[in-house]
Amino acid sequence: MVLALAEGWGRWARRHPRWALGFALLALLAALTHPDPAAARVLITVAALPGLVVAVWEYRWPAGYQRWLAGPSRRFGWRRWARRTWPALTRECGLSVQRNVRRRTWALARRNGRVQVSSTGTASEWVPPRLVDVLTAGDTLTLRVRTRMGQTVQDLEAAAPALAAAASAVSYRVRQRTPSVLDIALVMREALSATADAQLPAPLGRDLTVDTITLGRRQDDTPWALQVRGRHTLVVGCSGSGKGSMLWGVCGGLAPAVRADLVRLWGVDLKRGVEVMMGRHLFTTVAVTPADAIQTLTRLLQVIEDRGRAMAGVSRLHAPRPGDPLHVLVIDELAALTAYSDTDTKREASRLLAEILTQGRALGVVVLACVQDPRKEVVGMRGLFTQTIALRLRSAEETRMVLGDGTAALAPAHRLSPAAPGSAWIVEEDGTLDRVRADYWPDQLVRETAATYPALVIEDTTSEAPAVTQPHEEMARADVASMPTPRTPRPARATRTPRQPRTPRERRPREDADPASSVSGLRSGSADRGPEAA
Repeated sequence: MVLALAEGWGRWARRHPRWALGFALLALLAALTHPDPAAARVLITVAALPGLVVAVWEYRWPAGYQRWLAGPSRRFGWRRWARRTWPALTRECGLSVQRNVRRRTWALARRNGRVQVSSTGTASEWVPPRLVDVLTAGDTLTLRVRTRMGQTVQDLEAAAPALAAAASAVSYRVRQRTPSVLDIALVMREALSATADAQLPAPLGRDLTVDTITLGRRQDDTPWALQVRGRHTLVVGCSGSGKGSMLWGVCGGLAPAVRADLVRLWGVDLKRGVEVMMGRHLFTTVAVTPADAIQTLTRLLQVIEDRGRAMAGVSRLHAPRPGDPLHVLVIDELAALTAYSDTDTKREASRLLAEILTQGRALGVVVLACVQDPRKEVVGMRGLFTQTIALRLRSAEETRMVLGDGTAALAPAHRLSPAAPGSAWIVEEDGTLDRVRADYWPDQLVRETAATYPALVIEDTTSEAPAVTQPHEEMARADVASMPTPRTPRPARATRTPRQPRTPRERRPREDADPASSVSGLRSGSADRGPEAA
């Protein structure tokens, strides 16, 4: 306690050096000039008493100290700094322009006994954009600036990084109010450095709405609520960036509505179910194989068709109620389904998912998908998601893929710290960009939430797929198939009896010829051929 009070007094002394040093010098002079040390002790007590009171207040009641003393004092100093340094600040940041202004100077001169007034020349001066107002809220200093003549709000946006650096701000964001007025919000203190653990969701009260859920905090330390109903959400981040915090923030936040049958969660986790199976009781069904995932998507598409026929001509936006809930499809690692599966599975899954994304929003079927690689080759239907969340990414190009063109400089998701998982950049409804951080969901809290709010409806969408063989079994079968098959010996043939030679046939004479003439004719023919016959 004594150490904490000493640190608190030291912080107060650093913030008020004139007070502390002034009274310390007075106490030193009193000790040197007066032999009685009472005066010096009084001065030292007066110098140390305010800091000691502040240190005790900060130690015992930190929330009240920040609300009533530290916060207002800090914001007053920010406002005073902005107003006093605005002309020099705009000049150094390249927002002011130097112009020749015609000035009238007045002088008294006696000429011919009369008093005359004379005006002369022109003067050069710096013309800055007008600082309309200076606003503070929480840890944010907002400068409302109106452009000068010949300037646009794009010029003010380009100078926002320089203004943030001059103010020692940790981050900034801009918002255009009119074609000539821009709000530059400077976040002066880092409110997202510490990790905040999520809490067990409270049961639903009389307000049975599932429009938004609170996931964490914004960079100005205000709560961050994510729109769920009527939105398809794509969460993109490299490995270890905190996609699990986003996934369980949504599923855990909807857990009371799941128990009331206002929401039904459908899980697809092709990473062997490692993530989703942690809170299995929250889900109506969980698919862990590509075949089961296809069946789940087909079942949700059937829900869309049934609701479409029921809502035609009645309503254009589904309103969740018990028994007719909002269906949320939760996909962990979307690329395993749409890019890394076999060709038939990829084609069918992409077709079904595209139909759900294009038709399901108004019919009460929304999608929450997590992925690491945002390229079109991996997530071909990236443009069908209505809101995106950029966790820590690998490059400025990926930031533009997720948040849109021109966002890499204003929302550098590729520069988020690996030491702060769950930090992300989002696009607001008005098009502005903001930095947020989701609360952390430990495994024990996930299991407790699933046990407290189990789903009322369970559906089995698993298909009878052939058993999956292990890699070593497949290799063994391949080796066996590649081995030469031994040939079966043929049975011995029976010994064949050699065929007897045929008896030559005797030539029979013609019936109409004389035997003697035939013999003489053969002889005469042989004699005619000569030596060839021989």
